Amino acid sequence: MSTRHLHLTLIALTAFLFVDVSSAQSQSDFAIAGPPINAKLTKDLWATHYFVHQAMSTANGIPFKDKSGKVLSDNVQPRDWCLAAIEGTVRVSFQNSTKTLNYAGTGKESQVDCASILRINPAIKPWISATGKSYFTMAAGPFGDGVKGNKLVPYRTIAVDKKVIPFGTVVFIPDAKGVVIRLPDGTSINHDGYFYAGDTGGAIKGAHIDVFCGATSTNCFPSFIHSDAKKTFKAIIVTDASIIENLSARHQ
Repeated sequence: MSTRHLHLTLIALTAFLFVDVSSAQSQSDFAIAGPPINAKLTKDLWATHYFVHQAMSTANGIPFKDKSGKVLSDNVQPRDWCLAAIEGTVRVSFQNSTKTLNYAGTGKESQVDCASILRINPAIKPWISATGKSYFTMAAGPFGDGVKGNKLVPYRTIAVDKKVIPFGTVVFIPDAKGVVIRLPDGTSINHDGYFYAGDTGGAIKGAHIDVFCGATSTNCFPSFIHSDAKKTFKAIIVTDASIIENLSARHQ
């Protein structure tokens, strides 16, 4: 099998793993009329993106564990383990089935030296020092879970600093409206520009938001996601109750 065919097969397999009755999306899920009326413009924001990490099983490696030390997965490579802890959600095999696990906090014992494995300088990015102490839990949502009982929704959920954007807030990003995105089942749709603040992260501070791209590691909104605090964009806080209720319901 060629490298290209292998790559396409992995994409198809990833889509298959995630597409079911509860997680399927269509153009109708991204058809909110906009832009919002009588809305308040926020201060400038900047964005990164995150996704569900895919960790392959390996004979020599370490498993993901919960807070009590219970094994939740097959063994994976330490690099996969660290990347999953950073992304916050991982899709992994366990006893001949596929599971979605969520980061659930940090303990006292370090399992992996993620700073060394990922070659990240703790003096520059101090959060990496605690990454190897991460523990996990089984996720309720097919793509993983956010905060306050929210399930992660591809191309909808954003991780925020709640001091800047409270959880449950709907944000309209003009630069996202009309962007073509590929859904987990392979179909392409036009995004309506609306996002829901349903997650957070240790590195999400101030005007920084993290956009959930689902099962793909590719930047799903290059129109405004630049992973650079100097490259900001305008966003609008939505006050329309029907839109807020719509997106909130999709995260339950």
